[in-house]
Amino acid sequence: MAELSASILAADLLNLEREISLAVKSGIKWVHLDVMDGHFVPNLTMGIPFGIAIRRKFNVDIESHMMVDNPDKYLDKYCSFSKIVTIHYEAPVQTIRVLREIESRGSMPGLSINPKTQVSRIEGLLPYTKYVLVMTVEPGFSGQSMIEEAADKISLLKEYRERMGMNFLIGVDGGIKKDNITRIHSLGPDIIVSASAIFSGNIEENVKSLKNCMKEDQDGQRDC
Repeated sequence: MAELSASILAADLLNLEREISLAVKSGIKWVHLDVMDGHFVPNLTMGIPFGIAIRRKFNVDIESHMMVDNPDKYLDKYCSFSKIVTIHYEAPVQTIRVLREIESRGSMPGLSINPKTQVSRIEGLLPYTKYVLVMTVEPGFSGQSMIEEAADKISLLKEYRERMGMNFLIGVDGGIKKDNITRIHSLGPDIIVSASAIFSGNIEENVKSLKNCMKEDQDGQRDC
């Protein structure tokens, strides 16, 4: 079963410790940190202090999703607390160099693609990454509806991975809720990122419900 990763973009920032605590208590092992600079995407969000604080307080793996123009400027800090540091194919950087720098600093180099970007565009970059994050919404804001056809890239990436003999992980992020997580999970990603579906309402019940929708019983059914 895929890991469920909690994007704190939708959490109550005035009660962030409590919100993450409830998510972790419910079985969340991954926290997704959305880093936005107001240039690459039209929004500003949490940065380095949030990641440092989460790492000090919680025993979780952190993915720092760098939706910024110049991620290479901040790699030392983000790699210090992140298991995965993900940059965007669409960002104006020397992608291979930055992916190599992330790995040299001890984090898994991740590469994200926007909904309109075809997988074929990143084929030559796959040998340099350990994680590919498929965006199923346009990056920038939480609470958007999923672009369903973008999720089909998961299956295509699995084909690339098998054909090329690689072992990169596949993640998916954007608009994932109880009513579509069963389909998304059936496509076979390794990590499923969810934001508002976790942090809106009762966090513990939300996580339980999402995990039930992902978990098959012995008859191949899901309690969803």
